[in-house]
Amino acid sequence: MSNGFFKPADISPTDFKEPIPTPLPDGSYTPVLTKEDLDICSHRMWLMDTVSYSYATQNAPCAAYAAFYALRKIYGGDEDAFNKAILNQLDCVFNATPPVSGLILGAGLAIEDTGHEAGQQAENDLKIGLMGPVSGIGDVFIWILPMTILGSIAGYMAMEGSPVGILLWLALWAVLLVWRLQNYNQGYNAGVSVITSMADKISTLTDAASILGLTVVGSLIYSTVKVHTPLTFTYGEISLPFQEGVLDAIFPNILGILVTAVVYRLIKKGVNLSWIILGIIVVSCLCAAFGILG
Repeated sequence: MSNGFFKPADISPTDFKEPIPTPLPDGSYTPVLTKEDLDICSHRMWLMDTVSYSYATQNAPCAAYAAFYALRKIYGGDEDAFNKAILNQLDCVFNATPPVSGLILGAGLAIEDTGHEAGQQAENDLKIGLMGPVSGIGDVFIWILPMTILGSIAGYMAMEGSPVGILLWLALWAVLLVWRLQNYNQGYNAGVSVITSMADKISTLTDAASILGLTVVGSLIYSTVKVHTPLTFTYGEISLPFQEGVLDAIFPNILGILVTAVVYRLIKKGVNLSWIILGIIVVSCLCAAFGILG
């Protein structure tokens, strides 16, 4: 991989003529990514983060763009494996606070660099399980606290005629940018250290990441997919709200879970996501108009 801020324009995917990687006796592969490769990933992610957005997978297109040449080097001349790796990047939902996203993606590349196709599911589970918690930390300690505090100081000092406050603000952004451009290396090194220290327990690590990912997805369904019906059963002077009196007593938020199950089934059948979103909007409007949903 040659030097360059992103990747020299004269190098195309067809220029990678490395042989197909061969596994080690234990089924793993010799890591091939260098600091330079990961720096390129960081630069490409910084360039494209939030530019290419997918309703189905959120920031996954940006992650795939950032990892393109790293994956090229990992899989060498194995075109089928490389194509599967790119599709895996595009298919796995990802949305994290931009300054910390490289930490997660770099750790994911460390898993794939060692495990190749066998590590892709663990990489996906790692992304899903960590993007929420890591983003929470990034939002508080990068977006909110320093920006709010320094922004207030800069505004006050500007009102007093001093430019020092805004210079501090710009200095913070410069430090943040320099740190962010090292994210992939930091995340990769953390991922490699975990894999190296737990080489004999890698299957346990994979299972734990899968459980974490499924737990996070399950909690998101319960907390974010809200479906409520105002229907009420009335008999004489007795009135029983169907939602609170029946459904919530049996299984809280069961309607949201059922809707999620239907959408998941449609996606598995290959239905276009845009049609699914449009269908949800139409059905929701009709049900709300007739008082079925509220």
